[in-house]
Amino acid sequence: MSIEYVNLPLSHRARRKPGPADTPPDTPPARSRAESASHGAPKKPSRQDRPSSPDATSAAPDTLQPLGPEAGSTTEFLLGGQTAVSNIAAPSSEAAAVVEEAAIMYANGQASLATQMLQAAIASDDFGELPQTAWLMLLDLHQVSGKQADFEELAVGYASRFETSPPAWTARQPRSQAQASAHAAGSTPAVPFSGKLNGGCEKQIERIRNLAEKHRSLRLEFAKVTEVDPPGCRLLLAALRKLQKSGHDLVLVGASELADRIRSIIEVGRRDDTEECWLLLLEVLQLLNRESEFEELSIDYCVTFEVSPPAFVAPPKSIVTAPTGSSASQSEHFMMPALVSGQVDELILAIAAYSDEHDPAIIDCSCLERMDFSAASRLLTGLSPFCTSGKVVEFHHVNHLVSVLLDVIGLGEIIRIIPRKN
Repeated sequence: MSIEYVNLPLSHRARRKPGPADTPPDTPPARSRAESASHGAPKKPSRQDRPSSPDATSAAPDTLQPLGPEAGSTTEFLLGGQTAVSNIAAPSSEAAAVVEEAAIMYANGQASLATQMLQAAIASDDFGELPQTAWLMLLDLHQVSGKQADFEELAVGYASRFETSPPAWTARQPRSQAQASAHAAGSTPAVPFSGKLNGGCEKQIERIRNLAEKHRSLRLEFAKVTEVDPPGCRLLLAALRKLQKSGHDLVLVGASELADRIRSIIEVGRRDDTEECWLLLLEVLQLLNRESEFEELSIDYCVTFEVSPPAFVAPPKSIVTAPTGSSASQSEHFMMPALVSGQVDELILAIAAYSDEHDPAIIDCSCLERMDFSAASRLLTGLSPFCTSGKVVEFHHVNHLVSVLLDVIGLGEIIRIIPRKN
């Protein structure tokens, strides 16, 4: 598939979209941005081929060639050479140009430049088409940057300018907690255990193995386990060790309750076939980061089996334990993480899997702070096949910075984007 890389025009001059007079008679009709991204866009005619126009300064600029390392644009496209968005329409006004450029700056990690541009534009108070969008974007910038004083000062000006209540300041959720919320909301494939954890749980263990081949993150739920036995402990212990050795991210729900079930079948000094139960309990306490309980149990293990106890190792950041109440089955929507960047193949697969079971598939973006341009373009390419085949996907509670970016790349043409309420 051949995809043409196109750079968004950055000039703040007034622009207009090309009209009939700007298009040669034999030029094929332009396709939508989403279709262009999937199938390649028709090449626009060069300046020499276009009829002369008396208003040359306001005519839509030519399509630019791919940016090279020498390009000095403040909004470099981080496309990575794998996926691109082509045929991005030129903004129809100076206001649209400022808003779109600020969104791309922020997406590419240039928050300070995006802030300066929006502040200057708001100070001039000469937007024409999209004044409120620019204010909301700057408010979101202050929000995600944690600048409450700047936010509240701008909110006063917003209320005066538009004679309506401004968005309210919301305390930022810690990034780790936001990520745990995303896991809790079903963005990670889950394997629930219930009833007896015994030799009959081989089906769940096999599901863990299959999911681990396709997903880096897994969610294991133990809240509904009522009892355990040695064969079940042996199977789960081997699975947990293998997942940690392979570096998978794990979310463990109900691990504390599982520890209680294991305690009920072991006894100090009773040497029988429960050694794997002891080892699984030590593993769970380590994952729960309960060092004192681990040390006490390791001494009892040493006394019972006359072996050296294992050493405590704090769990890595890739291991998250969640309370029982955060069961994925209780979650309504798929939760996006705080940052979407780089490779998004796993995210696309997770959204696709979620959409197979939910119609419409509602993607909660309330935790999403930023999506980089490269990831957004790959998301467009990845979601296009099943969205255009009838799947309904909706992005809810999207901040205005991300919402404008998704419209710029054309994602809004295949999914429904609902910005965060004011």
